[in-house]
Amino acid sequence: MMKALARLQSGQTSNRQILAQKRVAPMVAPLVALYTLALIGLTFVYWLNPVVALNIGDTYSRPYLHRFYANERNERFDFAYTTQSSTMVLPGPAAGPYLVRLQMSGWRPETHEDAILTLRSEDYAVTFPVRRQPATYDLFFPATSGDLVIAFESNLYTPSSTDPRRLGIALDQVEVQGQRTLPPLTTTMQILAIISLFWFFWRRVGLKPAMIFLLTGVVLLAALVGLFQARLFITVALGHWIAVLVLLHLVLWPLQQLMRTIVRRYNLTVSAVGWKWLWGIFGAALLFKVGGALYPHAIFIDEWPHMQRVQMVLDGRFLELYRPGFTSFLGGTVGLEAGYLPYSPLWYLLIAPIHMAGIPIGDAMNGLNALLDVSKGLMIFLITLRTLDRERPALIASGLYHLLPMPYFLMSWGNYPTQFGLWASLVVLTFLALNYQQMPVLREWKRFGLWVGLLALSILSYTIIGVMTFTMLGILMLFKILQGVKGSRPFILSLLIGMILAEGFAFTVYHVQFVSVFLNSTLPAVVNNIINMAGAELRPDVEARESPLSNFLANTIFLRNHTTYLLLLLTMVGLGGLYFDQSGRRYGSFWSAWLAIFVLYTLVSAYVADMVLKHILFVMPLICISAALALNAIWDRWRYGRLATIVTALFLFAVVVERWWFYLLIKRHDVM
Repeated sequence: MMKALARLQSGQTSNRQILAQKRVAPMVAPLVALYTLALIGLTFVYWLNPVVALNIGDTYSRPYLHRFYANERNERFDFAYTTQSSTMVLPGPAAGPYLVRLQMSGWRPETHEDAILTLRSEDYAVTFPVRRQPATYDLFFPATSGDLVIAFESNLYTPSSTDPRRLGIALDQVEVQGQRTLPPLTTTMQILAIISLFWFFWRRVGLKPAMIFLLTGVVLLAALVGLFQARLFITVALGHWIAVLVLLHLVLWPLQQLMRTIVRRYNLTVSAVGWKWLWGIFGAALLFKVGGALYPHAIFIDEWPHMQRVQMVLDGRFLELYRPGFTSFLGGTVGLEAGYLPYSPLWYLLIAPIHMAGIPIGDAMNGLNALLDVSKGLMIFLITLRTLDRERPALIASGLYHLLPMPYFLMSWGNYPTQFGLWASLVVLTFLALNYQQMPVLREWKRFGLWVGLLALSILSYTIIGVMTFTMLGILMLFKILQGVKGSRPFILSLLIGMILAEGFAFTVYHVQFVSVFLNSTLPAVVNNIINMAGAELRPDVEARESPLSNFLANTIFLRNHTTYLLLLLTMVGLGGLYFDQSGRRYGSFWSAWLAIFVLYTLVSAYVADMVLKHILFVMPLICISAALALNAIWDRWRYGRLATIVTALFLFAVVVERWWFYLLIKRHDVM
């Protein structure tokens, strides 16, 4: 009897193991297949193309050069000078040992001794004289774990009394050829890590293994092609992309819990498939945007001055940013002769502790900038779901934001406080849309306190964007008054008291110190500019700050170029549809107030002070919501509506890929 019972229990255990294996096998087998394909692909890539080259004199070489002087160019070639402790880091060029070919010059005036160069790589070192004329040198370096790091040490000289630099060798070209056909260990492990993290993200989203295999296979194929065609452009970013995938896994669960809590709190409905689409859109956008923002070759135009301001906070010079000064001076930036406007240092206070945790200032700013931009898609989803009460247009609107070229321009601009202000403003508008039918009142101290806190964040994150937000709320209150004060009284009081308390707090902690300079400098400058612009000739052929017409045309061209004609057409159709939609028309005042910001500040930009595109950036979410409603109508009412919507998405995706490529790899680069 006991033996029979033991056999029965053993059989049950065996059955459970078999069932577990059947459940695990479909998940593990495709991943193992991807690992195998990756190893085979890497082997072929490094066998077919074991050589990489780097032109030291152009801007594409800068991520690999450490403690070199800036790029220079003469009639013969472009180059960069070494310093006392210059280092060149080439990630994953090939499997060692390496044949390294260096083209360089040891030129210096006749009064100086000849250049003697020492090259070091781990425990290996070689010393030799360098000719005064450009020449090529072939050297063998021992194998490494995959990254080739070469340190340059030489005797230095000072060119002249007017050029006090201490110069070493003028390095022009580097070529590395691996002497083994196997791929380097570091690159192999990084590719496998990317495959694993990418795979498990989509598992967490809930996709089937076959679909995940297809998506991951496409990423692997793209990586292999990139490694074959432009190896160093890929290997230099692998570590950053792994960090982006880790970040995606870290933020996914908290955001999922937050979104589900909001959906339950406001009695919204999202299907299981809808959640998969939403988090798929979010994940793809995060990888695309944050991965691009952290790409080492990207050059963001305003990054350097903002890095300096973060460093001022770290150096204890915060008050120089807090008080009226160079950051808050308006002047020619907006077409005024003088004037100051509060320029909140809050962004720099956020970045400083992130840098203290070990993340470089540039990476911290660019990563957070892109992450804030990606999160806007979630807020647009909530606004659309609440106002239109339908899942599909909410998903389309969320996706369209990431297919809109305009945000990529904003990220490439590197004006991080502007992004912060736009994000804080959208948080306010999301709260407003969710609570539109029942805004919190004073006695609901938790909800009302949250409302006041969000308004304060908006006005303190970036002043002009906060002013636009407050203006929109003021216009919304006016619309409600026109509709009848009696029924809208709690709503109006919630907005009015909330803004008064928020600005009261902001005034106490920051704005108060600008009262004097505003009255004595900003206000007179604004009045003078209004008078000048009112009498200015309407010319289209002058700088945007010199004529109202040229300002209007410049803004119109930007809007057209950074939305596409197709999306503008869909926006105009959908914008009208918002007022006729069964659910959307209940929010007519909300849409009108939002649109009014674009109209009003277009006039302000032309006649008062140049808004530098901020009023256009402010209505990006409205563009996406309107276009989504139009696409949803096409989907529902036309036989080929689904196909048209998919083709539209693919077209916009091609546009943003080209635009992001241009911003990251072409614009602002010094190309020979």
